[in-house]
Amino acid sequence: MHLKKTIKKNQMTLGSIGLILGIILLTLGLFDVVLYDLSPQVITDLNEAVGNWTYWFLVLGGLMILALGWFVYDQNKKRKEFNELIESSSKSKFVKNIARLETLAVELGPDFEERVLEKEKEYNIKR
Repeated sequence: MHLKKTIKKNQMTLGSIGLILGIILLTLGLFDVVLYDLSPQVITDLNEAVGNWTYWFLVLGGLMILALGWFVYDQNKKRKEFNELIESSSKSKFVKNIARLETLAVELGPDFEERVLEKEKEYNIKR
């Protein structure tokens, strides 16, 4: 359970690292399959060491960019919405949006859940 919580807490960082890895894999694949004549010597040497796996790099890199690009975009969008809702100075607005805040907090991780609980204590909301 501790590993699951750690992954949930660092999901944005892991998604960003995966996105960068996808870009690297796609670049390696493109330089071997499509842009071989324009390939720098370092990339050519790396691709020769890898062999026919560069086709897999091309496919895997593309899929990683699509999936993790969407994930990172979605997480940023949810974080922005969460911050706008939680920073409301009105108790009535907070209470009105508490269901959406809790949904976003569960999706974004334990740090966000704690922020909702702190705001509930600040406004003396009891459940």
